[in-house]
Amino acid sequence: MDLLAEQLERRVALLSQVLRANAPRGRSVGALLALRRLADDGPLRVTDLAAGELVAQPTMTVLVNRLADEGLVRKSPHADDARAVLVELTDVGRAELAAVREARAAVLEARLARLDPSARAALTAALPALDQLLAT
Repeated sequence: MDLLAEQLERRVALLSQVLRANAPRGRSVGALLALRRLADDGPLRVTDLAAGELVAQPTMTVLVNRLADEGLVRKSPHADDARAVLVELTDVGRAELAAVREARAAVLEARLARLDPSARAALTAALPALDQLLAT
């Protein structure tokens, strides 16, 4: 494995662990990922949501039903396919996702505040490269 790839993988994993450890409790990673995808992509069929999150369709159906019962998503019939269910984020789901993102940002802000200016500048300079890496 390329040294840069190995080092980046390790740091991304650790950063993810830090954010998960400091996130508000009560919502599974899978649920948060599904909410995030709906916020980013808009309404999706259950099958497309499952494919995007790399889980089986029955698994996503169970998750979507739970999220719908909690008022975080709304299910509706698909306009073009009577067999399909369309899932969209509700205002309650959007608010919960925003609270999680805010809590994670606060964790990062606290850690960034402890860095010296040159380290902060290096991270800022790396953001376009990370965006490019994520776009490929």
